[in-house]
Amino acid sequence: MATIEEFERSVTDKVIAGLHSTFADYKARGVRVSELGDPDQFVERILAAAPAPHPWYEQFGTYWSSSSA
Repeated sequence: MATIEEFERSVTDKVIAGLHSTFADYKARGVRVSELGDPDQFVERILAAAPAPHPWYEQFGTYWSSSSA
């Protein structure tokens, strides 16, 4: 089993790669930076979608929720 730090690094690397791909697509489609909104709010929306262990995790096993659901 990976440590939290190893898990974090793996997730971070994949999120960065995914964002690079997404931003390259935005650029190719001519999306302007102003259309993306405030960078802090953009990050807040991403983090709101990040799953977290559900309070019932211990009773039912792996079950995730997010504040964006």
